[in-house]
Amino acid sequence: DTPLIQNRASLPGQIEPLEVLLANRCTDAHTVISSILWDSDSDQMALRKLKEFAESTEFKTILENGSANSKEDQVLTNLPKHKPGKWQKRRGRKLGPKRTPEEIGRIRAERAAKKERILSEGGVWPPL
Repeated sequence: DTPLIQNRASLPGQIEPLEVLLANRCTDAHTVISSILWDSDSDQMALRKLKEFAESTEFKTILENGSANSKEDQVLTNLPKHKPGKWQKRRGRKLGPKRTPEEIGRIRAERAAKKERILSEGGVWPPL
């Protein structure tokens, strides 16, 4: 009856070693798991061997050191490379023309007149 998110946030001491093994993402651990499953004659034998491996020092070494392939444990993200762009500066948004307050007032009046004309002709605002 408790939400799964609360169950997943358990402390490592509260999780059984077999669950820690099965949740591990290193290919080194997965290679050992697959060989244990392949070589086992029965489900009980596979479960016993997996539990033994989960409690072994070999698996604890994998937990401490990660994968033998160091690139495997890196998280893939789309982070910028912290270097400036093509012209040695960051590209920003292209700024529009600088307008005076009078020009802005004139443009707003033109837009309001256009809106009034469209609505008086039975049109829809904003236009689709």
